[in-house]
Amino acid sequence: MNFDYIIIGAGIIGSSTAYYLKKALPGSRILLIDRNHTAGAGNTAKSAALYRNFFSSNTSRMLSGSSIKYYLGLGDKVKIDPIGYLWLFSKDQWAVSRKTIERLDPQENKFEILGRDAIGEILRIEYQAKDRFPDVHAGIFCHLCGSLSAMALAQYYASEFKSMGGEVSFNTEIVKFNLTGHESRYAPWDEVYIKGIMDQKGNTYNAKEFIVATGAWTHDLLAPIGIASGILPKKRQLFTLNIDDPKRFLSNSAKRPAIILPAGGVYIKPVIDRNIIIAGCADDLGQPFLMSDPEPDSLYFHSAIEPVIKHYFPGLRDSILSHKWAGYYDYHWPDMTPVIESVANLMWVGGTSGSGIMKADAVGRIAAARLQGHEEAILADGSRFRVSRLSMRDRNVEKEELII
Repeated sequence: MNFDYIIIGAGIIGSSTAYYLKKALPGSRILLIDRNHTAGAGNTAKSAALYRNFFSSNTSRMLSGSSIKYYLGLGDKVKIDPIGYLWLFSKDQWAVSRKTIERLDPQENKFEILGRDAIGEILRIEYQAKDRFPDVHAGIFCHLCGSLSAMALAQYYASEFKSMGGEVSFNTEIVKFNLTGHESRYAPWDEVYIKGIMDQKGNTYNAKEFIVATGAWTHDLLAPIGIASGILPKKRQLFTLNIDDPKRFLSNSAKRPAIILPAGGVYIKPVIDRNIIIAGCADDLGQPFLMSDPEPDSLYFHSAIEPVIKHYFPGLRDSILSHKWAGYYDYHWPDMTPVIESVANLMWVGGTSGSGIMKADAVGRIAAARLQGHEEAILADGSRFRVSRLSMRDRNVEKEELII
């Protein structure tokens, strides 16, 4: 039970971090722990599993762009499908976002700006505003975007980690951190650090360094030992609708992008080969930053999502809700960009704010570099990223504006 490094959380971020740390330190004894039965079975598996490189901040574009480059090289191993994104804007939204978008290079970032006519060549959509639903004025078609299997990606990293001699312990939930300094009540002159962790069966695991990559559970895990992680959970729900004919909302079956609608933060992922669409909503006020009941709410779908879909896509008015599930985003305020920080011999990695899959490869490389004491990490596209940029103390990132 003695290790050099223990990584708690085998989701997409923890598995990526474990892989790159073991790759860099093959002689180290590293343990990857998760309370689920396999890697990626928690919130990673409950995501919409979409990826994109289209962000407002340079930091987000670096993290996502380099990660996507790596994923494209994996291909069928992670079921990658470059369907693209079609981000739709009302006239008012376009007036606000246009300056930010026009600062980006369309060739470098692989996108094009579409007017209504071009949008109509892809979607059978209602353009006109009505009641609570704004018009469709313009769109951004993002080519370096698509979907993949989030669980397959996490399991790829975990499998590669194991093949190099990394150790895993699934069905293991960490319930307690054992700290030094207890006898002095953690007096400021006493050196306080993590001497071990305990699981639900009372087993203790010791290590020189501990890494927490538990996503939405980070705050609940670290707050009791006096760490303000800066990461908070928010429930997100996804719903599946059966569709009998894709032509009810697609004008051109050759293009089947993920769609972000201009009302209510509603987005759609078409899965044409299964005759379904997956719909979600990125709302804010009213949804608590708490770990609460993770069960999906059909009334939420019928109240907040279904009216939006039926307005913009009249052809989907008869679609039937067939499946639903819920998970959590792990948000980092105020900039919506990942956090990699440490106290004593404990480091935490998270705050991906709904874009963990899109940035996981880069975040894993940066976390592994920081653990080794490096000032920079080399990303998949060869670019260099200063690891302190994602810390809380020496943070140097831009606020991300394009969050779904």
